[in-house]
Amino acid sequence: MSTFTRLLLATALLTASGAPVFASDHLASPEAVQGRLSGTSSARAADLSRLEGALSSPQAARAAASLGVDVRQVRSAVATLSDAELRDLAERAAALDRDPRSGLSHDVDQLLVIFLIVAIVILVIKAVD
Repeated sequence: MSTFTRLLLATALLTASGAPVFASDHLASPEAVQGRLSGTSSARAADLSRLEGALSSPQAARAAASLGVDVRQVRSAVATLSDAELRDLAERAAALDRDPRSGLSHDVDQLLVIFLIVAIVILVIKAVD
């Protein structure tokens, strides 16, 4: 018997003896998948909202102006960030909202906002390349 014939016979036997597989046999239920997608979508929306709030502040406008960056472009570029990048920046913005002074001077606060804007610009440039 040739190798091809043996391979064909082995394939036929394995196919015929295997348990039937149905489209409904999945590792995750459709409800679980939908729930996960919904949760991820709402988390991204919350992160976008948090960053939008930070970037619409007067401090962000001053920081962008001092860097020569159009804050509107930065705000529109935020949507292109990955979920992980967006989460990181949103957490940083939330930390500024929770404790904006924490003993820091106004200049340091402004530097933190500048850092946030620069980080967004760098991430967008990396994403474009």
